[in-house]
Amino acid sequence: MMRYRFQLHSIVVQLFLFFFAGMTLPVLIGGLLSYSVSSSVVQEQVGKVAALTITQVNDKLNLFFKKLDDTSMMVLSSKDIHGFLEAKKEMTLYEREQLLKDAKELLTSIMINSPEILDINIFDVKRQNAVLSSDTLMSTPDQWDSGWYKAIVEAEGRTVWFGLSRTSYIKGTNTGFPVFGMGRAIKSWETGDIIGVLFAEVMGDVLIDELDRVQFGDTGYTYVVNDENRYFYHPDPALYGETSDIALPDRAIEHMFGKNRMLLIPEMLDNGWHVVGVVPLEELNADSLTIRNITVWITLGSILLAIAMGYFVTHKIGKPLVDLSRLMRRGEAGDLTVRSPNVGRGEIGQLGRSFNKMINQIGLLIARIAEEESEKKKAEIRALRYQINPHFLYNTLNSIRWLAKLGRTNDVDNAVTSLVQLLEGSLERNGVFVRLGEELDLLQKYMIIQEFRYDNRIELRIDCPDHLLNVPIPRMLLQPIVENAIFHGIAPKDEDGVIDIRVEETEREQIRIAIRDDGVGIAPGRMDQLLSTDGERGSRGMTNIGLRHVHQTVQLYYGEQCGISVASEQGRGTQVTITLTKLKGDHHVQSAAG
Repeated sequence: MMRYRFQLHSIVVQLFLFFFAGMTLPVLIGGLLSYSVSSSVVQEQVGKVAALTITQVNDKLNLFFKKLDDTSMMVLSSKDIHGFLEAKKEMTLYEREQLLKDAKELLTSIMINSPEILDINIFDVKRQNAVLSSDTLMSTPDQWDSGWYKAIVEAEGRTVWFGLSRTSYIKGTNTGFPVFGMGRAIKSWETGDIIGVLFAEVMGDVLIDELDRVQFGDTGYTYVVNDENRYFYHPDPALYGETSDIALPDRAIEHMFGKNRMLLIPEMLDNGWHVVGVVPLEELNADSLTIRNITVWITLGSILLAIAMGYFVTHKIGKPLVDLSRLMRRGEAGDLTVRSPNVGRGEIGQLGRSFNKMINQIGLLIARIAEEESEKKKAEIRALRYQINPHFLYNTLNSIRWLAKLGRTNDVDNAVTSLVQLLEGSLERNGVFVRLGEELDLLQKYMIIQEFRYDNRIELRIDCPDHLLNVPIPRMLLQPIVENAIFHGIAPKDEDGVIDIRVEETEREQIRIAIRDDGVGIAPGRMDQLLSTDGERGSRGMTNIGLRHVHQTVQLYYGEQCGISVASEQGRGTQVTITLTKLKGDHHVQSAAG
């Protein structure tokens, strides 16, 4: 979690998220709003258009049914029809034939003016007169006991409509095309009693052709149901007369047909039936879906563009800043070799140039400080060496003075010769470093001087492999330790003593020089003070000065990983170990600056 939080704080991530959100969110929100608004508008407009279409269909059906109803009124108001139905028994045959002729002429006239009517039949409820039919070529079966006849009589003069069928209601034969029926009871003008029944069969192709043309998209359609919610018309002829499984709505509602969402728009006909339009919303919302799809593609394009622009901006702005931040951290950790490659003309390039200039100045400043620290430490070591030299000269000259008093002329000559060679070796004419072999030769000359003082009581033993004799070490590095071993270790015990110097090379390519004496040793309380750099402690005698001089010299030229260590057992002697590397030269000098 901390890692991701850290990444969110990165300017690269923030710039990328800014461009990504700035370009995609407006397009996405605008597209969603556009789709939502357009979908609502399209659905509303589709609903209005569909409702208007259903209204127009309803008006056409009402007009069609009104025409048929008006035709029936012509029959109901005809004197010829009433005369035919109310003919008296005492009428002559001629009078009856004349009434039948006039009635048929009326029906024929109606058929001519109404081509959609297939047949018109008049039934006498008393069954005294023959059935009056517009079709004179075919006989009319007995229909007084049929269901539709009873329904017309029970309607008491109201128009009764019968659904589409491919079987003739009158003849009971297959017509080969759909027909529907219309019937009304004929009442006497004088008594008001039902005297006859009018039944007309109408060709349904006129209605079917009109309703089939009303479509909403590819899957929308229109159906007509009667007052019992039975199909009068449906695009599927097999459903004619079947009860609809859809509850008849009283207003426009949405209905699910499987997985399809449909809008049902009802309109009521004048005869009590209903025309219902079935509108597929998803199909008619195709335009809004197109807007949605376009929005999706635009959003995807915007995302890709945002990623490209985000990458470009982060590469041009964020990445140089991140790289510069990393370089700063490396510089802060001490790596002054870092340089920014971004040095263009812009603000980022200006930052890079300023950073490079700053690092360069810091490097020069640290180099100057390192040089000053190196010179300062060299001066300190020279000062320590100059503190040692007077002490050494004092002891040596004092020994020569006693030799002269004793008349030991040859010994004085040898001592002075050795002293001259020692002083010449300490002058640093050939640099700070000498070969280890030369340093060991100077120690042997130094021991010649000490032999005169202690009457050969001290023996110097040197064990150094030949391949290490050419290893360079700082000049006069071993002499102060040997001097301390003589004056503070062997001399106080008033006995003969031995100083062993062993040189060896370790597995880590280091040179270890161990100087051991068999003197009186060092008191435990003084061990912690031997290498102290405190000024007060460092002035408590020449021993401290010598050890500090050697230790600081080693660390100056070889680094803090090198130096001296002291081990001592009181009454049995002391061992001083010097650890050096095989490096050489002034360029290895360490300083406080690093």
